[in-house]
Amino acid sequence: MGSRILFVVMIILALLAPQVLDVFWVNTLIQILCLGLLALSVDLLLGQTGIFPFGQGAFFAVAAYTVAILQVRLGQPTYLAAPAGLAAAVILALVYGLAVRTSGVYFLLVTMAMGHIVWGVSVRWVALSGGDNGIGNIPYPQIGSFVIKGASPYYYVVLTVVVLCMLGYRVLIRSPFGVTLRGIRESESRMRALGYSVGAHKYVAFLISGALAGLAGVLYVYFNRLVSPSTASLHVSVEAALMVIIGGSGTIFGPFIGSAVILILRNYVSGHLVQWMTVMGLVFIVTVLWAPDGLLGLVRRIRIKESGRLRQKGSRRA
Repeated sequence: MGSRILFVVMIILALLAPQVLDVFWVNTLIQILCLGLLALSVDLLLGQTGIFPFGQGAFFAVAAYTVAILQVRLGQPTYLAAPAGLAAAVILALVYGLAVRTSGVYFLLVTMAMGHIVWGVSVRWVALSGGDNGIGNIPYPQIGSFVIKGASPYYYVVLTVVVLCMLGYRVLIRSPFGVTLRGIRESESRMRALGYSVGAHKYVAFLISGALAGLAGVLYVYFNRLVSPSTASLHVSVEAALMVIIGGSGTIFGPFIGSAVILILRNYVSGHLVQWMTVMGLVFIVTVLWAPDGLLGLVRRIRIKESGRLRQKGSRRA
């Protein structure tokens, strides 16, 4: 009940945000939502399935590049380019999903290498990707004569898509499929002994994760209106994983909280310190040492301790 009330309150605040915040903060919220959706794709593998991906930036970038190429180079409309970007990410996930045949550090290294392939193609295939210059001047999303132009209108589009994804994610993780994923996270050998196809479940989870990352890339490229090799860099994949860890893995809100923390720190600290990455590293170290379950896990532990103290006081009075 409490989580539902919190969700409703957050939706109300999110709807009112463009009315009370300036353009800078509305743009920041759009980035938080887009990158939070990318982090949510990481959480499906890391928090629910127990495998650590380091290549989600590849699906993010492939979707963004597909949209940019179709709209800028080929002059295709939004209603064709956006679904094509999502489809490109899913197709790539179909191939890269073979990485689930490995496990542990090998899975991490394989996904990292796969992500590096996409980065290499974006740098070297200049005729297609534009090389280091990337592809810019991506047009605003347009359906017929209706153009979504400006921060506030596009914010509501992104918010709607992200909320629908969060609701779908909630249904997914509470379904028998989601329960099976958590069983795999706890003990693959036991799930195999019970007759579950562990490899098939991990592969499907990888496909869904790639689709979420691709959708985040589609939303982000229309906001940024530029895509370059940095979109496919290892930094993007690592940052998405950090968002999950800082916010709280295995949760729905955690990736978005982690996205907000990292983006706000980046925007403010980088304006005052050249070594802003050091501060980010310290935040990660502090989280791992004192809040291993993330900020949401820390809040949950505090609430449990407080409720325990209240119960002890009540029993003493009785």
